[in-house]
Amino acid sequence: MKQVAWHPKYRESIIRLLWDVPYKPAVWKWQFEQNAFGKAFTPVVFVDDDDRVIGFNGVMPVCATDQGRPVDVLWSCDFYIAADWRGKKLGSRIKGALHQQAEQIMALGVSDKACEVLAHLGWQRYQNIHSYRLIRQRASLRNWAFTGLQCLNRLRGGADRALKNYIIDIQSQLPAAELVDRLWASSAMGYGRVVTRNFAYLDWKYRRHPLACYAFLCAWHGGKLAGILVVRYHAGHLRIVDYCGPARDTALKRALIRRCRKHWRHADQISAVASDSELGNCLLAEGFFRPRSRPRFFIYTAKPSRLAGQSEWFIMSGDSDGELLSAAADTCDGRRPFSTPVENGSVASWLRPGHESA
Repeated sequence: MKQVAWHPKYRESIIRLLWDVPYKPAVWKWQFEQNAFGKAFTPVVFVDDDDRVIGFNGVMPVCATDQGRPVDVLWSCDFYIAADWRGKKLGSRIKGALHQQAEQIMALGVSDKACEVLAHLGWQRYQNIHSYRLIRQRASLRNWAFTGLQCLNRLRGGADRALKNYIIDIQSQLPAAELVDRLWASSAMGYGRVVTRNFAYLDWKYRRHPLACYAFLCAWHGGKLAGILVVRYHAGHLRIVDYCGPARDTALKRALIRRCRKHWRHADQISAVASDSELGNCLLAEGFFRPRSRPRFFIYTAKPSRLAGQSEWFIMSGDSDGELLSAAADTCDGRRPFSTPVENGSVASWLRPGHESA
């Protein structure tokens, strides 16, 4: 058993190791080998004496900043060990190698079992992240109770005349690259720690996803692009997955969420995951509620004491690989496994329902 550097010759062997992820062949190159920031793919790969892959931990390196200053971070994803090598401490060796790759390593949507393992290996759970939901189906007493809570939250939120200052359109494409980059350049300094949301990143992650379709709610103010909300609809469920815009602008965030809520009035439920308290309060003011359970977001750093004095992370579900893989799984939806990417069709079919002027 030994660790080896990544080489494309290991791709098929790793994909076979990920046998329970039928869409992995379709998303592999896009997810791992077409990085929007031009960063190299450096997964942790272990092989046996016959050069067979027996352990793998994928990574998604990103560009991130802390109040505008570069931060060395990456996402950990797709951790697998061959069945005949489990229980032989290979997992600890893989994570030990992973820990050498960046100043901070992150994982979102961690399972119960992985939660215990990461905590044992020195990862710290980040508490300031929550789920938000808006339920429209009232098939049970529980849902009726949630509906009452949602109405109460909207009453508390009150009206905000500033919401009318924005013109919001819904597109299947991002605005021009220079507009998106200008928006992010003017917004980045307002955040603590955040993944760089420039055009190259948003275009790669959402428009060029090989299986899924996303829509972009674009807010305009005075003829300038003011903010973008990224959403995905599937089987009656609308997910708000990302936001690009000023870190602090309650009216803008509420205007985008309200347009989203009204446009997809046919959706049985709308959900979001966010660490930003202002965005969370805007969701509540627009009739969402916050469940007790929250996503598990873990961070590893070789010097945990440094985390205490650092800025808050701005995290949404689209940041990690979880939403991207969930989108791919929804596309599969019980059908045959994909071996090659499918045509990323127009989102027009789910943009039309509920359409009205801003």
